[in-house]
Amino acid sequence: MSPIPATAGLLQGWPEQWALSAGNGSSEVEVVPFQQVWGRSYCRALEKLVDVLSEYPDEVEYMFNPSCVSLLRCSGCCGDENLHCTPVETVNVTMQLLMIHSTGRPSYVELTFSQHIRCQCRPPLEDMKLERRRPKGRGKRKREKQRPTDCHLCGHTVPQR
Repeated sequence: MSPIPATAGLLQGWPEQWALSAGNGSSEVEVVPFQQVWGRSYCRALEKLVDVLSEYPDEVEYMFNPSCVSLLRCSGCCGDENLHCTPVETVNVTMQLLMIHSTGRPSYVELTFSQHIRCQCRPPLEDMKLERRRPKGRGKRKREKQRPTDCHLCGHTVPQR
C-alpha cells in the first residue's frame, strides 16, 4: 500500500509531470522550469466563477440558478508591483439563467456579462486619473486676491489699495 501525497488534491488539473513522482516510491520532486512557472502565472484571461449578484447587485429580491457563472477574467502577476493585470479588450456574453422570484415562481432570463478577452499589466486606474490632471499652481498671470469691497461689520465701502 503506497501513501497518498498530501498535495494530491491540490494538484488536480495540473500537468501530470508537476506531481510528485510516485512510481518507485521515492519522494523526489520534479522541478518545474522557471519559464513554465512564469508563463502560467503571468497576467492573462483565465476562467473564473463569478457570483451573479456581484454583477447584478440590484437584483437581490431574486435567486438565480446557477448562482455563479463561468467567465474569462484577467488574473495573474505582473513583473512590477506598481502594475495590475487589467482588461484591455472585453466582449459581452449573454447567458440564460433561471430566476426565482420571492413568490417562488421561476422563469428563464437572459443576463449579459462582461468577458475579458485581452489583458495587460497597467498602472491602477486611480494612478492613471491622477496623471491626466493638470498640475496645481497658478497660471502665467498672477491672480489678484479677492478683497471684499464692503466692510462686513458696518457695510461701508472699503478703499482699494
